[in-house]
Amino acid sequence: MIYDLTTFSLLPNTLGQVMPKLPETYANFSETGQMLGAFSCDFGVLNRFVFLTAYEDTTALTEDRKRRMESTDPTGIGAQLQSETSTAFRPFAFCNDIVPGDYGPFYEFRTYTLAPFGRPDTETAWAKIIERRNAISPLLTVMTSIEGGPEKMVHIWPYRTLEDRVKARGAASKEGIWPPPGGSDHLTSLQSELFIATGFSDLK
Repeated sequence: MIYDLTTFSLLPNTLGQVMPKLPETYANFSETGQMLGAFSCDFGVLNRFVFLTAYEDTTALTEDRKRRMESTDPTGIGAQLQSETSTAFRPFAFCNDIVPGDYGPFYEFRTYTLAPFGRPDTETAWAKIIERRNAISPLLTVMTSIEGGPEKMVHIWPYRTLEDRVKARGAASKEGIWPPPGGSDHLTSLQSELFIATGFSDLK
């Protein structure tokens, strides 16, 4: 399975124009993949939305991207966009496919940069401890970029409340399983942002 994260950054003072259009943008975004989620940034760089889409393979992803590149305004919100970026990811081997459901509405997106050739050791460290970490609060997925620039690692954690997030992270740290022992040895940068699932998202 291949996952695509597409981030839409809006021009200032255009949020009110975009919000009524966004459900249709989401519904028509993919022809060859499965839409999984639409999220708005609550803590981090504001006026941004992220779409998460699943594809069977890179061929299906490429077809979707080609169709959008050949369209004048495939999202219907081109006039309000400051930028649009897409990155393809492959999940770690121990991850199950993402299944739409009600897990949030809060989703923490943690984006790390991996040192060259750092993925194998990082994945091994995570694999040793992820079952115990999932028992505290479940991981949605962890995946690494397969195109362009330094390799990025994104892991997504859903929470019912912000208090649940604090409790889960505290419990994992107290138990000594998080961060995974050795899991930070090949990281060069770390970023955390909090997103909220939109009302039309398949991941709630």
